Amino acid sequence: MSSVASRKGYRKPAQMELIGGKPPRQRVWEQIRKFKMKFKVYDIARSSDVDDETVKTYVQSLVKGGYVVRLTEAQYEIAEYQLLKDTGVEAPRLTRDGQPVTAGLGQEAMWRCLRMLGALDARQLAAHASSSGVEVKVTTSKRYLMMLKKAGYLEVVEPCNRRLARMEKLRLIPRMDTGPRPPQIQSVKTVYDPNLNKVMYADEPEELL
Repeated sequence: MSSVASRKGYRKPAQMELIGGKPPRQRVWEQIRKFKMKFKVYDIARSSDVDDETVKTYVQSLVKGGYVVRLTEAQYEIAEYQLLKDTGVEAPRLTRDGQPVTAGLGQEAMWRCLRMLGALDARQLAAHASSSGVEVKVTTSKRYLMMLKKAGYLEVVEPCNRRLARMEKLRLIPRMDTGPRPPQIQSVKTVYDPNLNKVMYADEPEELL
């Protein structure tokens, strides 16, 4: 067993949970939108190719968050539901209590800034990303820029100059603007692009296999 797989509490990297570039909750959400007037957990699980328990947990979150209403009092698998609040193609990211998930919002904000604002250094990126209401520290933006640079997304516009206290300024290479979903910097030191369903960089080469 590899050292990564044997870690206590280890969770599979996002790319190992995807089918066709889409995570389980996204596939479930798409099926819920398709059968929005009336659906069951059992049917959604089969049409989305997601296990019953995962679908049940997500539907419970959607109910608590006010996105879905339960129409019947049968058991969860055969109870009927209806979509009340359709927020668009992206699946709502919710906790089990139906509250919005904040994890990952910093990477979303930074990726959006890189796509829209051109060349930025780590301080500028942290400041612009934080203006969206999500706190992004300079240490976080530095790591994000470093990993995206290693993965081939960014090019250097102005090199670092320690004498002038000037940080390296980078910009997104146009052909590497792969889509709206941010490349994910994962705990196993990989850069995974959900737009391409592909690991773009790994510190440990076996992660690319």
